[in-house]
Amino acid sequence: MEVTIRCYGDVADAVGAASLSRVLEPQSTVGDVVRGLAAEFDAFDPESPSTELVYRVNGGDAERTTRLADGDAVVLSERSVEE
Repeated sequence: MEVTIRCYGDVADAVGAASLSRVLEPQSTVGDVVRGLAAEFDAFDPESPSTELVYRVNGGDAERTTRLADGDAVVLSERSVEE
């Protein structure tokens, strides 16, 4: 299945693009997307203590365990820090 990944802020900077397309195995999750990008791009470190990511799929809130379907749009961004 193919998904579109839209990246914002520091995530886009780390992967060098605002939009990516990836072919995934059936039953893949948002977590699989995150792990794949971390393996592909050294600058993208989702496990860094200073990084808190926000996930959305097709406009709705998502978690790393959210299953994906063909044609889904995944959004990855860092959580805004309110002062």
